[in-house]
Amino acid sequence: MDRLEDLCRERGVRLTEQRRIVLEVLEAATDHPCTFEIHRRASAGRRIGVATVYRALNSLATAGIVTRHVFRDGKARYERAGRAVHPHLIDVATGEVVELDDEGGLARMIEEEARRMGFHLVEYRLKLFGEKN
Repeated sequence: MDRLEDLCRERGVRLTEQRRIVLEVLEAATDHPCTFEIHRRASAGRRIGVATVYRALNSLATAGIVTRHVFRDGKARYERAGRAVHPHLIDVATGEVVELDDEGGLARMIEEEARRMGFHLVEYRLKLFGEKN
């Protein structure tokens, strides 16, 4: 959490108690929660409104502290920024989003290919869509 606090200071974002709560929820998340799910988790034992969560997420995303993803279901889902690049597998039937481990070095292969072509890769997103058997 200290690293995220430092990042907020660097980006000129005041770390209010509400933003801290949202960041704590995202730091603990193992999934890609939508705004309502973040609110549900954040409001457990605390008073924070859904509109406040929306505002916090918007300001944190604008500052590059959290990443907003919009998958096939059309909902904005969030994760903390700065995590290692990883592909997402989306179930086309349910919209479930699964993070894939990159133990095989897919990110490294993509970066190497970009370098080979004369590019310095600054960002990429890989979404895979599938159906469960």
